[in-house]
This record gives sequence, C-alpha cells and structure tokens, in this order.
Amino acid sequence: MRRRCRQLTRCSQDAEDAFSELRLRLFSLFDKEPERLITIDNVQAWLRRVATNLCIDRIRQSPVTCSLDWLDQDLYDSVTWQPLCYSPEHTASLHQSLEALSLAMDQLPVLLCEALELRCIEGAEYQNMASKLAISEQNARKRVQLARQQLRAVLGKLGKDNEGFE
Repeated sequence: MRRRCRQLTRCSQDAEDAFSELRLRLFSLFDKEPERLITIDNVQAWLRRVATNLCIDRIRQSPVTCSLDWLDQDLYDSVTWQPLCYSPEHTASLHQSLEALSLAMDQLPVLLCEALELRCIEGAEYQNMASKLAISEQNARKRVQLARQQLRAVLGKLGKDNEGFE
C-alpha cells in the first residue's frame, strides 16, 4: 500500500500522509465491520484498489494551480546546501529558465501579468483575485487563461530564438 501511494502521489511526504490516512480508514472500517475482511476474495488487489482510490481522491482535492515550486526547490537544492547535487550546467539551465520566464512575463500586458502573478505565484483563489482586481470571477479566470496562452507563445518564441546558440 505504501508503494502504491508513492507511485500515485507527487512527493514522498504526500505519499506518507496518504498511507497514514489509509491505515486509519482501514482500521476504523475493520473495527466497525470485522466481518468485511472475510467477504473479500483477493485481499491484495482490494487493498491496492483502496490505496489507489484514496490517492486519487487526495489529488483531486488538492488545488490546481500552476506551481513554480519545482523551480524554487531545484534552485534551493543547487546552492550551498548540497553543492554536489547538481552540475553547473544544470544550475545554469535553471537560471536561464528563470530569466526566460522573467522576460516572457515582462512582455505580457500588465493586466494579464498581474492576474497570472496573483494566481500562479501567490496562489490566490479566483474569487479573491476578482475582489483584489475589482473584476468578476469569470473575468479573472479568462485573464489567467489568456496570460498562460500568451506566455506559452512568448516562451516558445524565445526558445526558437535561442536555438542557434546551443
């Protein structure tokens, strides 16, 4: 069950949380209905399915934002705390990615950039964004959608422009 949780979750901490929650749920289930275990034909397959369903439920409950945590974590890991973790090329690549992202964000219209920063960097919910920007929630969603679309186009263009240098 622990291995299945690790396979389905994004990080080891989420997997351990899911596994702990799974054990508690199974304990309470079998405490209330001890005869339930007898009715299960293939216990291993049943436990795997229960673990899968729990992990999927946890993933669906987590907020969906465009998280830049991976970039922060990679940069954090590549500095003095673990100097042998990544090569200089990897660190340089991360810094180039940050620079490209910064350049692309600067090319976005101010209203779209502001909406994208609120949603993706600060993690604001659409309702809170709408009140901060004094717009409707649908308009906030549309601004983030347009910002992402334009950001993809700008980043794609920057990538094509830099292909000759590699």
